[in-house]
Amino acid sequence: MVEVTREVTFLAGKNKGTRTEERVVYVSSLEMEPERAEFLLGTIRKYWEIEGCLHQRLDVSAREDASRVRNRNSLLVLGIMRRSAMGIYDGWRRRRKNQRQSTLKDFHDAMNAFNHRQAFATLTHRN
Repeated sequence: MVEVTREVTFLAGKNKGTRTEERVVYVSSLEMEPERAEFLLGTIRKYWEIEGCLHQRLDVSAREDASRVRNRNSLLVLGIMRRSAMGIYDGWRRRRKNQRQSTLKDFHDAMNAFNHRQAFATLTHRN
């Protein structure tokens, strides 16, 4: 068992400046030895880095949490479609010169402007 203390300071919103502390326990089948502490911490941080990046985009930009769909199969299909769209967006964003004009909204606008031909070009690596 490993215990990690997380500290979060809100940078904006109604809780701006508020600091919270949370203790989380991770359970592992690995032998707990002092030499493994850095490895486990790195693994935990890597997990949350992925969670923070993708889930922030899905929840805030793609408004996944606002979805009213409740059918399990529909949720699965929409989840796959949203994640596929994020993959296409990442490819599109990497080729952009101006990173400031490369938000998910900019991506949607660019795709709508040309009937999504740019999305297909991104998938087939043609411009």
